Amino acid sequence: MSRLLVVIVIFIAIYLLLKYYRKQLPKKDVSGEDASTHSENMVRCAHCGVHLPKSESIVVDQKHYCSEVHRRTHTDEPA
Repeated sequence: MSRLLVVIVIFIAIYLLLKYYRKQLPKKDVSGEDASTHSENMVRCAHCGVHLPKSESIVVDQKHYCSEVHRRTHTDEPA
């Protein structure tokens, strides 16, 4: 009976040590820093409503467009 208690105490001690060391390890996030540095605001096309990154949009009079064709169509400008 005493041997069983010693084995149980050893297993509990090993479990607690492993749990402690796992908390100390730095966490590796798959999306991590790369995703946060590449995040960008999304805007909506004033003509069709599709969402696209702000850097890819065409801005005229504070309105965003997904393409030159939609910009011309929305502003009734001839091609």
